[in-house]
Amino acid sequence: MNRSPFLFCVFFCFLFLACNESDEKMVQKSTVVKEHNKKATDYQNKADAYYAQAKYDSAFYYYARAKISFDSIENKKNIAYCLLQMARAQQTMGDYFGSEDNLIEALHFIKEDNEYLPAANNLLGISAKELKNYEDALRYYNITYQLASDSLTKAIAFNNIANVYTKQGNYKKSVNLLGKVLTWKFLDTLPKRKAIYMNNLGYAFTKLKENEKGLDLMQQALSISNKEDDSYGRIESHLYLSEYYLPYNLQKSRSFAQQAYKESTKHNSIDERLEALLLLIKTSGNNSAFALKYAVLNDSITQVRNSAKSQFAKMRYDARLVNEENLKLKNEKTANDLQLQKNKNEINFWSFSAVVLVIIIIFLFYYFKNKRKEDRLKASYQTETRIAKKVHDELANDVFHTMSFVETKKIEEPENKETLINLLDNLYQRSRNISKENESIETGESFIENLIEMINGYKSSKQNVIIKKDENINWSSISEIKKITLFRVLQELLVNMKKHSQASIVIVSLTNTKNDIIIDYSDNGKGMEMQQVKKSGIANAENRIQNINGSITFDTTSNGLKVKISIPK
Repeated sequence: MNRSPFLFCVFFCFLFLACNESDEKMVQKSTVVKEHNKKATDYQNKADAYYAQAKYDSAFYYYARAKISFDSIENKKNIAYCLLQMARAQQTMGDYFGSEDNLIEALHFIKEDNEYLPAANNLLGISAKELKNYEDALRYYNITYQLASDSLTKAIAFNNIANVYTKQGNYKKSVNLLGKVLTWKFLDTLPKRKAIYMNNLGYAFTKLKENEKGLDLMQQALSISNKEDDSYGRIESHLYLSEYYLPYNLQKSRSFAQQAYKESTKHNSIDERLEALLLLIKTSGNNSAFALKYAVLNDSITQVRNSAKSQFAKMRYDARLVNEENLKLKNEKTANDLQLQKNKNEINFWSFSAVVLVIIIIFLFYYFKNKRKEDRLKASYQTETRIAKKVHDELANDVFHTMSFVETKKIEEPENKETLINLLDNLYQRSRNISKENESIETGESFIENLIEMINGYKSSKQNVIIKKDENINWSSISEIKKITLFRVLQELLVNMKKHSQASIVIVSLTNTKNDIIIDYSDNGKGMEMQQVKKSGIANAENRIQNINGSITFDTTSNGLKVKISIPK
């Protein structure tokens, strides 16, 4: 089966434009993602640098900027990292409520991420403990322990749980947990962390009145911290030892408190400084100076923490404003890009439409050209077949009859000679009629005269042909192909009448209307059924009329045959 190249061309053009547009969108999206990712990564690196320098306010601001940028490209892992770091900065500055908000938001992005989930739950536990929500703290620390994939994280979770139990006064549970942790051999490679756990366990023992065991553990922890030069770790040891000696030895208690104050000041550990000042007030007879320091420091830290909460809130607001401004600019750029894309799509559409139109025109041109050629070949074949049939059915029989007459009769006799002349004249007339039916047709100024001559040629003593002609028909405005068609169709109708209908009267009427020329043909012959019409030579007349966008109808219900033909001007 032959397929038109037109459909393939249209499909190829459409596919090309669609693929081109799809590729452009993918490239554009990839470029936007890369730009946002680079900007977000730059913010995050800047935030990490500030965090390492303990500039937590600046770190928080850039983590917030990075988080918003990562939001726009849905980079969940980096969003979670930024939120965790923001929470850590807030905890360092004493904003535990704000820290908790960021950590809860982070959980949404790390539901199944075992890398960040333990850290997030551990930080939530710290915020809950500092806010004295001990049950929540225990729940978060237990989740941390369950999610932990390494021994160190498990040990940290156990230590934090034990500290909460200590805060609650449940010292036995604290001792059991810390005692279990200290049996883990890997802690021998981490002496600083082991000293912390030993110090916490010793403090819990002293609360259970097991002073000797507790004091021994706290002193061992202090010794390890001194050996490892862990000045930060020594702060908690000095505070616990100062609290332990408070009822027994004020001098030792004050000495440890002073060392704790010194170390905590060095590390700017505000809460530990306050604890050390409280112990100094309790151990000093003349405590007005320490009390004043405590009051000033406590007011200062309260103010700083309140200020930090407001500052962090303002930073998030500022970051959001910057993001909204960037988003506005981005939306404007996107709108411009969309307009440009729309314009480009319109150009592509009209270009595509133009290409398709050209293809359609070319296709139709060749289609109708080939169709006309096919119709001409078909008509030529039908004409040749009709001529051959006429020659065989009519002329050949007459020639054979004439030859037989010559062979069997004596031509010298006057009567036979007259008969032979009539036979030869009949042969001449038949051959002349066949020639006229298929000769070229004059379509110029003498067309109507030739048409009338052709129609009158079918008159005889037995058939009367009547012509009704409208003088208002402008035959010069009718195309050549329509004139030829009209001539041949009437010729075929008259030939059919002559051969088959046995009509005595034929009427041909030519009428002019605004848009068409109407030809009415009627005879009083024996008529024919529609099936006979389709099988006869008249069927070729129907094809001819349809090829020039005309119409032809046959009325076979009454006596004779009636045909109405409409040819557009």
